[in-house]
Amino acid sequence: MDGAKLSKKQNTSPIASGWTRRSAIKLGAGLLATMSLSIAPILTRHANASVSNIINVKLDVRSVDGRPAYNGVSPGPTIRVNPDETIDVDFTNSLPPLHDDCTDNPNNFHGINTTNLHTHGLHVSPTTDSSGEFDADNVFVSVVPEGQLVSCSDVCGESVKSTFRWKETKYRFELGDEHPSGTYWYHAHKHGSTAQQVGAGLSGPLIVEDKPGTMPDYIEAANEKIIMLMNQGVVVAEPDGGGAVDPVIKMRPGEVQRWRIINALGNATEYGFVRASQPDLEIYQIAYDGFTLERRIAIDLENLEEPWLNPASLASGNRMDLIVRAPLEPTSKPFAQTIRNALSDITNGAEFANIFDLNVEVSGEPVDAAWSELEELPGSRLKPFSNAKLDRREVNFSGRNLIDGEVYDGDLKQSMKLDSEEEWHITNAAAQLHVFHIHVNPFYITHINGEELDEINPLRRWQDTIGVPVRSGNGAGSITYKTRFETFKGRFVIHCHVLRHEDMGMMQIVEVV
Repeated sequence: MDGAKLSKKQNTSPIASGWTRRSAIKLGAGLLATMSLSIAPILTRHANASVSNIINVKLDVRSVDGRPAYNGVSPGPTIRVNPDETIDVDFTNSLPPLHDDCTDNPNNFHGINTTNLHTHGLHVSPTTDSSGEFDADNVFVSVVPEGQLVSCSDVCGESVKSTFRWKETKYRFELGDEHPSGTYWYHAHKHGSTAQQVGAGLSGPLIVEDKPGTMPDYIEAANEKIIMLMNQGVVVAEPDGGGAVDPVIKMRPGEVQRWRIINALGNATEYGFVRASQPDLEIYQIAYDGFTLERRIAIDLENLEEPWLNPASLASGNRMDLIVRAPLEPTSKPFAQTIRNALSDITNGAEFANIFDLNVEVSGEPVDAAWSELEELPGSRLKPFSNAKLDRREVNFSGRNLIDGEVYDGDLKQSMKLDSEEEWHITNAAAQLHVFHIHVNPFYITHINGEELDEINPLRRWQDTIGVPVRSGNGAGSITYKTRFETFKGRFVIHCHVLRHEDMGMMQIVEVV
């Protein structure tokens, strides 16, 4: 489909009337916002009068075996984009109608077959594209199935009607020339159905490619695997969608691979840790939440009893890139266990941590893969913060799905100025894990539980999602970060990325003005 001929937003009426694969996953099956995409994945690049490089993607949310899936498979197709390109998505909701969007309590499960699209981690517009013609990363949009009745004006108010799209919409995500490269993902984000849809597998990888010559040669040359932690298990994603479940990752002796790991569980109340079955692998972390590190770091399973202090921990929504080198003489006795393991036998009952075992087989003829003993990496390339004191904002997560003592009510709670810099202090007064996520604008971690991280601490880094340490005794857990609000004005959200917490009210509307 020619991106130059994409029509304007359609169907805004509030009433809907009338790499080795062992097994493919075939899954199908408010205020109201959702996610759908159009048919078999089509990713093409072409010239356009106003946008120089467009990737066209068609995604169709349809039911397979009673579960929603993109184009009939889960995970959805891998979207790959360069920092100076634009993603156009023809998004279609082919789920059956349920007529359950309207409710006088937005903080319950509703609109189960209504959906939308969130590009998790991308620095893109939270409203429309630059022309104003297409939806961008607007999680207040709700794409309803054909034939679904959505007469909400008496319940939700007149303003809500404009957020509905009937059966389909056009999304346009415009990435700037300097958008950070890295591992991102996309998933459903309609308040009231986010947890169920993401839990069912309505998500997919989104990769912003490294600019040629920016990464060390051994990383550029490495074979790549995209590994998603999902409710159905560990999945090695295939480019067109679907993938191997509980896979055997095959490596030749001496081979170097890049593993892009996405915690797509959505509802996990624990941190995920990845453990390889081959004990002799060299494994280094090179990026986190899409941001390349200043230097690679070796990972291990220490600090499981305080997993928020382990740089390799993955809360729901986090991503991590690893560079992995196979030994020339592999150990003959690989790990025997499979993907998920209770931790009681190895961590003395540590809470808030869950291990995912990756079964790795090293065999075949050795290869002389590129490698380096140097630790240096190019870093995020984002502008560093000065030591100047910043305006401070505090946000409190607590039990009963509350943010600042309230559940989501659709009202604006935080307002920030464009091009401003601020310091945010996020607390968790609950004895359970809450995961802080803010859309559009990433943040730079400076403190955990009130302790400042020194300049070489691997936890002092850019992220867009973070597990907030739990309450200890009478003291709330906390993280402190610095952030800047660049490029885009508009309303978006902060929320807990334990998505059932979000659906039950753990979300706030914020705005850049």
